[in-house]
Amino acid sequence: MKLRYFKFFTLIFLFAPVISSFAQWNPNTSVNTLVSDETGEQSVQKLALCPDGSTYYSWFDNRGGSYAVYLQKLDVNGNAQFTPGGILISSNPQNSSLVDWDMIADNNNNCILTFTDIRSGGQINPFAYMVSPSGTQMWGANGITLSDSVNSFQPNPKVVQTSDGNFVFFWRIGTGPQKLALQKVNSAGVKQWGTSPVIWTSGTNENYDWPAIVPSDNGSVIVMFSGYTGSFISPANYRIYSQKVSSTGARVWNATQDTVYSLGRISGFYTPRLFSDGNNGAVYCWHDDRNSVNLTTGYIQRKNSAGTVLFPVNGTAVSGNTTNNHFSPVAAYMPATGETYVAWQEANSGQTQWGFYAQKINSSGVRQWGDGIAIQSLGTDQVGLYTVMTRDTSAIICFNQSAPSNTNLIKASKLGPSGSYHWPGNIVTASSISSSKIRINSVINQTNGNSVLCWQDKRLDGGGIYAQNIKFDGTFGPLTGITTINSNIPANFSLMQNYPNPFNPVTKIRYSIKTSADVNITVYDILGNKVEQIVSNFQNAGTYETEFHAEHIASGIYIYMLSVESADGGKLFTETKKMILIK
Repeated sequence: MKLRYFKFFTLIFLFAPVISSFAQWNPNTSVNTLVSDETGEQSVQKLALCPDGSTYYSWFDNRGGSYAVYLQKLDVNGNAQFTPGGILISSNPQNSSLVDWDMIADNNNNCILTFTDIRSGGQINPFAYMVSPSGTQMWGANGITLSDSVNSFQPNPKVVQTSDGNFVFFWRIGTGPQKLALQKVNSAGVKQWGTSPVIWTSGTNENYDWPAIVPSDNGSVIVMFSGYTGSFISPANYRIYSQKVSSTGARVWNATQDTVYSLGRISGFYTPRLFSDGNNGAVYCWHDDRNSVNLTTGYIQRKNSAGTVLFPVNGTAVSGNTTNNHFSPVAAYMPATGETYVAWQEANSGQTQWGFYAQKINSSGVRQWGDGIAIQSLGTDQVGLYTVMTRDTSAIICFNQSAPSNTNLIKASKLGPSGSYHWPGNIVTASSISSSKIRINSVINQTNGNSVLCWQDKRLDGGGIYAQNIKFDGTFGPLTGITTINSNIPANFSLMQNYPNPFNPVTKIRYSIKTSADVNITVYDILGNKVEQIVSNFQNAGTYETEFHAEHIASGIYIYMLSVESADGGKLFTETKKMILIK
């Protein structure tokens, strides 16, 4: 591309930490980054982001003939930190298909896992483990037992770290009427609410199920769960409940629970979703058929820390379209703007055509994008396994696309606050290999905007765990290193001369920006052909330094350009300088 014809696109990105130039994030999306693909099946994977930018991956693994729990860690550059194939966490007998489980990273980059197994007998019971960044099991080789009731069906444990540095676990207990259990554990693995968990029961024939939990203020948590009568397969009187639990285990909002949804029209086997709003409140997502037994619509609700319902009673519909189905909405909240991004699976009334849509909901619960933006229009391709992440007033939405030919691809799109696409081509493909892919997890680094996806992939055998990063500009592979020199607000924009100059093969470029903006630094040859974009970030005001590695280009004179743009695309500053490479 010639310099005189170059058009700068708005790309939103925060500065990244200094990293090695030998990053292992694979830019080849037909290969991806291998987490584990041992003999047998690796499945039901989880993903957690650490404060230092590294990521934990855990999964159920039957390489030894029975299911065990394994763990791997990749640093911010995608380099594996544990032995290839992961380290063994638990070899106690597992069941990988019947129950969900959970994993998080704490403020000290430790990994906390909670899952069930049948080590105590014929029923499943919940256990918890803490693993250090070096792979040491901090709560012992067998973890800690969360429940003192053995041989009782106790599925779906969930965990969060609270603002006071402890951990709260939440799970179902019993078979009917089903109850809920909570336990608080400190960083040493000591239970804080007694040796027995706090038990919640309806006191009637109502079953409690599908526990979910997010952190709130002052060491508290917000929990969500469903309540219904009848069978698990055909529930009646279906409700979605929520409650705030204090640091001492007391209910805060009501003596029993608050009702999020009360209309009863949710089918069995469906799991409502709960997300933190980043402001000590919670966002709730579900679908129901309140308007027609033949059509399903997705809904969203939000409550603040005080328990106030912020959207209309029984939720805001994600779309006003009354001819299509809207299944399984997922959401991510934008604390900076008070808005919520939602994505869902869309289908025609006969469910022969499928698509993938997104919506933005304002702080009052009002739809902002009409009936939604069609990321994938209705067609014969199936769309599922989707996630939503937010950063800098934009949303990154990831999904799986399956064609009738059984080609499964992992794709992603970035939408700005107006609903416009921010990546060239609108949609990027994160995994282009044709293989069966099951489940998808995603996290986004709020510091550098790097997203990480992982999924179960059957490209070789019964299943392996693969990952892929997506940088905030929609590209893949190694990250660009940027150092913050000074966070004071400069008086002016400026681009300094690189040093050393002449150089071989590495030089440093320092620059200052006086207001938060989109920043691009691009290198061109003397003819104006683009050589490399070394910075493409949203950055706060300050002075920064980046490195340019020129091992791959010939000696000569090169031009580097600093271009600064406002969030709406307005040009704020442009400057160019020359540098000389001598090999």
